Amino acid sequence: MNSETLSFLITWTPFLLQGFMWNIFIAICAVTLGSLLGAGLAWLRVRKSGAIATAAEQLSTFFRGVPTLALIFYAVFVLPTEFSLGSMVVHIPQWSKAVIGLAAAPLSFTSESLVVAYRALQRGDIGAALLFIPTWINVFLISFVASSASSLVGVSELVSRCNTVIAATGTSVMVPVYLYCSLYFVLTSLLFTFLIRRFKDSAFMAGVHARLTQQTCRN
Repeated sequence: MNSETLSFLITWTPFLLQGFMWNIFIAICAVTLGSLLGAGLAWLRVRKSGAIATAAEQLSTFFRGVPTLALIFYAVFVLPTEFSLGSMVVHIPQWSKAVIGLAAAPLSFTSESLVVAYRALQRGDIGAALLFIPTWINVFLISFVASSASSLVGVSELVSRCNTVIAATGTSVMVPVYLYCSLYFVLTSLLFTFLIRRFKDSAFMAGVHARLTQQTCRN
């Protein structure tokens, strides 16, 4: 990479970083929404029986099989852009629709994994139950990478801003700009992978394992 290209990328870095913050924000919102809904489905599956438990399991299976991109487009084209609340008009931003589409994967994962963790805890397999925590962190990483799909529905995230830079300055910078964009995702993924490994081997996880083991032995 020559000095001219490097200077060009540095110049546009603040603009691209703002888009990158949108990727992180959308991923956090999607994982939070999906995890809460998935935890609710898992609770229904282990605490209820009959039609309610079956419906919760089928919903989990359905969202596991639907492509994320299809859900994002479905949310964009089906949900309204605004609605009236009395005399006030409330606008629904595009990023919130991307969040809804991206929430499907963490919803399904949380539902399935919590049920598996609960059953492992019931039979006294503490290690298997605690695997939910580090693997759930991986869900954020997957959703973070998938958040780039929100550029297709008008969200001004990193990939969308890369396209804006290329359109404004010419296609000659296409390769370095996209490589620079990829670097953001790669470095963040490597950082999360490192943190997940450290977390699995941390004193906190060891303490949680010990407390749950003691509680299981008492029961």
